[in-house]
Amino acid sequence: MRRFAVIAVALLVVCLGTTMVPPAGAQPASGTVVLYTSVPQEMATEFAGAFMRKHPQIKLEVLRSGSTEIEMRIFAEIETGGIRADLLWLADAPIFITLRDKGLLLAYRSPEARHVPAPFRDPGNHFIAGRLINMIIAVNTTLIPVRAAPKSWSDFPKFGKTAAMPNPLYSGSVFVTVATFVQKYGWAWFERARKENIQVLRGNTEVARALAAREFGVGMTLDFMVYGMIQDGAPLAIIWPEEGAVSVPSPVAIIKSSKNPEAARRFVDYAISVEGQKFLASKGVVPVREDVDPPKGQPRASEIKTLPIPFEWAAKNAADIRTRFEQIMMR
Repeated sequence: MRRFAVIAVALLVVCLGTTMVPPAGAQPASGTVVLYTSVPQEMATEFAGAFMRKHPQIKLEVLRSGSTEIEMRIFAEIETGGIRADLLWLADAPIFITLRDKGLLLAYRSPEARHVPAPFRDPGNHFIAGRLINMIIAVNTTLIPVRAAPKSWSDFPKFGKTAAMPNPLYSGSVFVTVATFVQKYGWAWFERARKENIQVLRGNTEVARALAAREFGVGMTLDFMVYGMIQDGAPLAIIWPEEGAVSVPSPVAIIKSSKNPEAARRFVDYAISVEGQKFLASKGVVPVREDVDPPKGQPRASEIKTLPIPFEWAAKNAADIRTRFEQIMMR
């Protein structure tokens, strides 16, 4: 898998600004840090609670929204005095390239980073994947048997108005998926999807819930959401597309202007630690560490067939990609 290693070949050597790693806990960390994240609200709240129990001297404040809304907030804050968050943890990996290239991220090599495969790390240590989320095909088996469900992304549009996908104008993982599809299939995939009357819902959560409620038979959404619903008894199934899933290494990063960088470093350490990754796996998320078992029945990160994601291209063409999607699918 190419992932971050491909998108940042210019940073194969350690950047001059990289912070060398102090041993975890070597410096006192306390006070408040603010996290902007697209991690689902319930999961983000529970994860924050687990972190604060580990570091009771640190208060973690969480602002949760879709990646696109958070990005708009970030750029608005840049124009009005600076980013107010200390930490970012979003699904839109390309935005981290943009922020890194603008000099807005603090380089930090966590002592836990050596356990995270190189393709999930920025070579300059400006960000690192805190979770691996996978765009897959999901099916409600009471409406469409698995044997009749689409097995590939190419087949997906055939299911027309019985199929739904989320909106890249809200979700970062969907934006990454759209960029990946444009590189593989061209805009023709979306023109065909529109012609077949594929429905666009707000986010991945809405697609998963609509599937469980039998509003649609087939959907494009994230694996861990469907996995969690299956565990709760929903008649859903996960189909790993023949061409490959779109596996998004959701990065976590420290804002360079953070007023509490030491506490922010402790959060990065925790997010990619065994404890942090086990917490995420308990919620159905595929760990980024190979020494942490995936959720029961789910593959390890190294076992997932993925489509190549054009991170750099997506970062440079983000506005055009979203505009073209809106013109084709939503007007």
